[in-house]
Amino acid sequence: MAKRFLGSVGKAEAFKIVDGKLQLAFVSKTLTDSGLNIQTTKEDIRGGQGAPIQFSFYHDPSVEITLTDILWKPEYLEAQLGANFKDPNYTSNHEAYISKTYAFVNGVYTLAETDPTPKALKDLQCANDAVLVWGAKQGTDEWRMIKYTASNGTLKVLQADGVSEDATANGNYCVRYLASDSRALVAEISTQIIPQELFLIITAPIFAGDACGGASKGKAAGSITFEVPRFQLNGAQEFQMNMSSNQTMSLSGIALASESAECDAVGGKLLRIIEVIEDRDWKSEVANIMSDEEYEVVGKTPHIYAVMNDGTVTPVALEDLTFAPALVEEKFTSAAQYTITLTGTNKTTNANVQQAGE
Repeated sequence: MAKRFLGSVGKAEAFKIVDGKLQLAFVSKTLTDSGLNIQTTKEDIRGGQGAPIQFSFYHDPSVEITLTDILWKPEYLEAQLGANFKDPNYTSNHEAYISKTYAFVNGVYTLAETDPTPKALKDLQCANDAVLVWGAKQGTDEWRMIKYTASNGTLKVLQADGVSEDATANGNYCVRYLASDSRALVAEISTQIIPQELFLIITAPIFAGDACGGASKGKAAGSITFEVPRFQLNGAQEFQMNMSSNQTMSLSGIALASESAECDAVGGKLLRIIEVIEDRDWKSEVANIMSDEEYEVVGKTPHIYAVMNDGTVTPVALEDLTFAPALVEEKFTSAAQYTITLTGTNKTTNANVQQAGE
């Protein structure tokens, strides 16, 4: 039996449901971590002398998922915190704190028509509609408040007390304030944080060992995919800026149960795990093949199915089959008995093709 192992990190693809339709939320190809913790809780049932364990009872299954990306993506913020940078209902969606260099004379600078106009702050309690401007003389670290007068567009440097005007302020000043900026997009995080529920697909490589069972030399043997129909994010996003490393974006949450299509199912489903091995010979797992009689008609394309050893039924592509007599443009062309063989195997079936209407 071939030896294989899981290695590296996965790729994540997530979709959100909008008005009953799936829309792409994000694709992550630069993850440093794509972890799934699947577990359940075991209760031991004891009885008899000495209280030995007689049975075990399992409950509270859970699937915890963590994705960590090295890149900044606004889509992550929207998924975790419900903050949308393109919210059309947010009227102040194009504003930012800007830095400008202005030449002050006797502590005063008058804004030109081409200079951005300072904007009032809207969300400050007890200081609503306040205009906040501050700055420092170029080349220094002595920051001062600057008074803005909207009626004449003047900026006046204040003294250290933040009240008196400083008429001795001359030269270039680095000035900061909030202004309109067409390049800026704003996301507002409200007190009611509602993280998204996503349809999540995580795909990671499966590697092959060498012929002697040793370490892999990087040859991928296939992939493993985790399909989570209901990935509920936990609504937490941490920002830790570090002077010597990049800030990663982390998405974590749990898999919610989805209803099972089986009538007698006692519980829902949390996820599916799909294994694909590139050199797997699926034909060796076929018990027999069969033809759908509904399509055994001249002029129709045959529908052939494989019955697998485990009892499942799956359609077979025409390129994996040999027909005698041969098809023409993938259709039956004559009323006759066709012999159909799964190419490369001894699995065959017959199709008694009739003319239409017979």
